[in-house]
Amino acid sequence: MTEYQIATSVLEAIVRGAVEDDERLRVHAPPPLTRTHAVEVAVDDDECRVTVHLDARMGQCLPSLAVEARGKIASALSHMTGLTVSGVDVVFSGVFPESA
Repeated sequence: MTEYQIATSVLEAIVRGAVEDDERLRVHAPPPLTRTHAVEVAVDDDECRVTVHLDARMGQCLPSLAVEARGKIASALSHMTGLTVSGVDVVFSGVFPESA
């Protein structure tokens, strides 16, 4: 079996790409000079765990939106990397208006 490493930035880009086509969601942009990351991916052997901070469009049902986001992210990561996704934690960090 061939071993390989995937850069954290690549894993984060896959997570961002998984939700970018959903107009109800945006990856949260933390204020400048903060140490928080909008996307965090921890890899241990062939498993990974994700924490993603998202903003949601006002008026959306957050629990169902989180379930959809988890599914999209887990599917994209496992399909593109072959890693087993042990969990996706969705944190809603903000909202944006419908017209934005």
